[in-house]
Amino acid sequence: MANKIINLLFPPRCAVCDAVLPYGKEGICMDCRGKLPFVEEPRCFRCGKTVENEEEELCGDCRRREHAFRQAFPVFQYIPPVSDAMAAMKYRGRAEYAIFYGELMADRFRDVWREIAPQALVPVPVHPNRLRKRGYNQAERLAAAMSKKTGIPVREDLLIRGEDTKAQKKLSREERALNLKAAFQPGKGTVPECVVLVDDIYTTGATVDTCAEVLLRNGAKRVYVAVVCCGAGAGR
Repeated sequence: MANKIINLLFPPRCAVCDAVLPYGKEGICMDCRGKLPFVEEPRCFRCGKTVENEEEELCGDCRRREHAFRQAFPVFQYIPPVSDAMAAMKYRGRAEYAIFYGELMADRFRDVWREIAPQALVPVPVHPNRLRKRGYNQAERLAAAMSKKTGIPVREDLLIRGEDTKAQKKLSREERALNLKAAFQPGKGTVPECVVLVDDIYTTGATVDTCAEVLLRNGAKRVYVAVVCCGAGAGR
C-alpha cells in the first residue's frame, strides 16, 4: 500500500525523456524504446566503440595509444537522447535513472561478466566536495544496480578521489591526462585480482585509465570497464 501511495504521489519517469510513466511501469516509455542509440557490432576490442568493419580489431584511437584497462563495455553512443539523460542523472538530480541504466549494463553484457568472473564492481569516485553538492555519486548508483542483477559486490573502498580536479569535458586529451595525474589514490581495501570499473561516460579514456593504473599498482591483475555510453572519439 505504501508503495502504491508513493507511486501515485511521485510517479516514476522515463529514464530517457523524463515523461511520467503509466501506473505500474518503470524504466523508459514506449516512445523512447526505438530511439536508443545502442553501440552496435563490430566493436573495437579495447574501448568497445563501433568500428567501420569486422577486420578492424581496434579503433583509430586505441591503435594510437595504450590503455591500462583490458576492455571497456559501453551500452550506448553518447548522443541524444541518452546524452541528455546522462546530464539529467549527473547534474539535475535524476539519480533514479541509474537503476534503469545499471540494470541494462548488467543484462547486455551478462555473458561477459560470467566469463571474466570479476570479484568487484568499483565505481569511479567523486571528490567529497562534489559529492556534497550533488548528493550522490552516479557511478556508485550504477554499480549498485549492476550488483543487484549480477551479484558482484560493489567496492567503494578501493579508490578515493584525492583532488577536486577541473571538469574533464572542456579539456583536450593532454589536459585531461595532466588534470587527472594525482586525482585518484588507493583506498584502504584489499584489491582483488579482477575488477570492473563502473562509470557513466567514456570519452577519451583518461579517467578510467588513471583509475585502472592505481588498481593495477595495488593488487589487481585485470581491470575491465563498464559504462553507460561512449563518445565518438576516445574515452573519458
